[in-house]
Parts: sequence; C-alpha cells; structure tokens
Amino acid sequence: MPTIIILKGYLMNSKKISFIPSKSKDELKEIVNFNVQAFADSHDFAWTENNVKNELASGWEVFSVKIDKDIICALFVKKDGENLLTKNTPLKMNYQGQGYSHIIKEFYEEYAKENKLGSVYNYCPVDNFRMISLNEGHDYHKTGETLGSNTNMIEWNKKL
Repeated sequence: MPTIIILKGYLMNSKKISFIPSKSKDELKEIVNFNVQAFADSHDFAWTENNVKNELASGWEVFSVKIDKDIICALFVKKDGENLLTKNTPLKMNYQGQGYSHIIKEFYEEYAKENKLGSVYNYCPVDNFRMISLNEGHDYHKTGETLGSNTNMIEWNKKL
C-alpha cells in the first residue's frame, strides 16, 4: 500500500494517474521489479536495485507513476538549492504517445512550485528525440551541460 500520493491525482482518458514516492522497502522493490525490460536502454545507469539505492543515497527521490495499479514509469527528483533536478525512465510501451509525458512535465513543475523552487532541470538522453521535442514544447532550454559517465544525458532548464 503506497504511503501517500503527492500533489493532485491527474485524470486522463478517464484513468487516474498517481505519483507515489517509493520510500518503503516494498514500494522500492515494486518500482525496481515492475518491468526491468522497460529500462534496458537507460543511458544513465543499469536498472538494478543497487543502482536505484545509489541514486537515493545521492539525494534523488524515486516516484512510481501509476495508471490505476499499473506502474508506467519511474521518476527521479532532487532538490538542489532553488532548483528541482528531474529525470525519468521511458514510459511502458503501451502508454507511449497518449500524452502521459506531458502530465509528467506538469507534475515536475507543480512539484517545484509546491516546494517554492524557481527552476526545473530535466535530464534526457541525447538520442531521445521524443523527450527533446517534449522539452522544447514545454519551454525548456538546453544549458549545454550533460550528466552521466558517458555525457549522453542532456541538461534542460525551465525557469518558473
């Protein structure tokens, strides 16, 4: 059972979308195990329980994004001064192209405002053209910085 649902529940196509922090062992295990294949192409790190725990240890929070009871992706957020750092796994294939990524962007911005942060940074793979287009469509701008050991995660910023 999730501890809390952060912010408001979003509705899309008559389906409730929830953003749930993975804090307990069971919640973390659920997000790590829900669909390893969905994250096989992650540029940031190999999708393992140890690597997710390392992200948590370095200050990132992990959220599961659920449609009803189905986890469709994982989000990472990190407060850094007046900024919110964000990144997420790809959506499960059967949820792509339905507008859920736009709701995730709204969640990031709402989360930042609720926490009185003035800027949102997003990291996406250099070859993820859908995410690049999404960032541009939501008025994010490339900073020229990168993230990841292979510098293949592009940094984007949006001032709120």
